[in-house]
Amino acid sequence: MKDIIKRTITGAVYVLSVIAATCINKYVAAVYFGIIVLLGLKEFLQIGEAKGIKQNKILVYLSAVAVYSTLMLFAWNQETYARILIYVSSILILSLFVASLYIKNKTPFTSLAYSLTSIVYIALPLGISNLVFEMQNDLNCNLLLAIFIFAWCNDTFAYLVGCKFGKNRLFERHSPKKSWEGFFGGLAGTISAAFVLNAVYDNGIVIWLTIALVTTVVGTFGDLVESMFKRQMEVKDSGNILPGHGGILDRFDILLLVLPAVWACLGILKSLNVIV
Repeated sequence: MKDIIKRTITGAVYVLSVIAATCINKYVAAVYFGIIVLLGLKEFLQIGEAKGIKQNKILVYLSAVAVYSTLMLFAWNQETYARILIYVSSILILSLFVASLYIKNKTPFTSLAYSLTSIVYIALPLGISNLVFEMQNDLNCNLLLAIFIFAWCNDTFAYLVGCKFGKNRLFERHSPKKSWEGFFGGLAGTISAAFVLNAVYDNGIVIWLTIALVTTVVGTFGDLVESMFKRQMEVKDSGNILPGHGGILDRFDILLLVLPAVWACLGILKSLNVIV
């Protein structure tokens, strides 16, 4: 019973923090997702350390912050400062290659690859959240919060349908419990959410069906990637900062792939004048 209460309270705090971050203004959102980047990096690097993968933490953190800040400044139309940070990011990332020469273990290239992955996997997609926040001004809706709603619907319906009807394994090698039935349950959940959100905002069903499809397909891959990572590193959760829910990466795994995918797909549709 205590575990259920703990999980419920943590879940409520998490949902409220997301709503606050996505609804107040772009500055609050930028700070919120910036903190998520730092916490996610900490978990990722700690997991690597536990498996003997040494990294230059200072350079990794600096590179991640520079990449995140570059995308944030581009989203805010601060191109001069953003361009400066592009140069800084390039120098920092190149420095990781040089620093790997001084790592005293038998697999320095593994350490380098792990460090670069942490930046691409965590800082880059969460940095794109700032671009998504700015895109919602053109689409006249709270796009960032909507993506979270789609992700939650996908997770919830996939879990419920999978538990009840799941028989055909989706990708047993990386996630034995995921099923095709759960996948289509998640898709049904996101499509339902698409029609509800279209009724609220009335800005075109194409936008919402696109997000529904992308969230279900790409979000499933995002979950599988996180599962693959944890299975290889032999950990159950990425951390324990969220009682009853695991770590930051456990809660944001879907979003790490969904955010850039939704931003890219809507950007393409907007460029083709499919949506305005």
